[in-house]
Amino acid sequence: MKTKERVGINVLKRVKTDYVFRTFIFSALSFFITLTFTCYNIFLGIVYKITWNIGIAVYYALLLHIRAYVIFSERKFHKRKLTYAQIAVKRRQLFLVQSVFLFIIDFALIAPISLMIMQKKPGNYSAIPAIAVAAYTTYKLVASTRNIIKTKKESNLSIIILRKVSFVDALVSILTLQYTLIITFGGGKEEHDTSVLCAASSIVIWILLILLSLKTLLQSIKIKYN
Repeated sequence: MKTKERVGINVLKRVKTDYVFRTFIFSALSFFITLTFTCYNIFLGIVYKITWNIGIAVYYALLLHIRAYVIFSERKFHKRKLTYAQIAVKRRQLFLVQSVFLFIIDFALIAPISLMIMQKKPGNYSAIPAIAVAAYTTYKLVASTRNIIKTKKESNLSIIILRKVSFVDALVSILTLQYTLIITFGGGKEEHDTSVLCAASSIVIWILLILLSLKTLLQSIKIKYN
């Protein structure tokens, strides 16, 4: 058996049996999916001249920064061959820093949410973006909800922050889907009711994000200094 084939088989076996390794592999995959979605929003913003897409792309880019920082930090920990105790200390520091950043970037959603509530619709999408966003949202919600539940018994702080970022990503994708549907199918007699519902759901989701980030921040402070 060739060396490359053997390495590939070993990687697949490890993905199947090692939960931590599998988490980082799929987090790396999610990174590229979110990167693609970020670029897609930038493309829509430019083509349809819609500021909202640019604003939400900026938020996704900030989430990408958190994912990348955690993944590369873990790689650096193991590359330096740190002891388990040293890695634990580094992870507590990393968890605190990323929790602070996760809380701060929630405020970057104020502009996109405001645009959504005010129903700023300078253009119209075709049905294709709506289908793409719906598929992405469904995938993120199912995967992130399942994974966030698993973190209740998880002690690896890097995994916890990655799972929380994925869950935040999924919640924000609901906003993206909502706005895309408004742009694509909005209008008509029910537009006022849709506007009220849109405003209410957007605010609820943002409050959930703030509460989740605040809870994570308080948790990171407690872990760091206890």
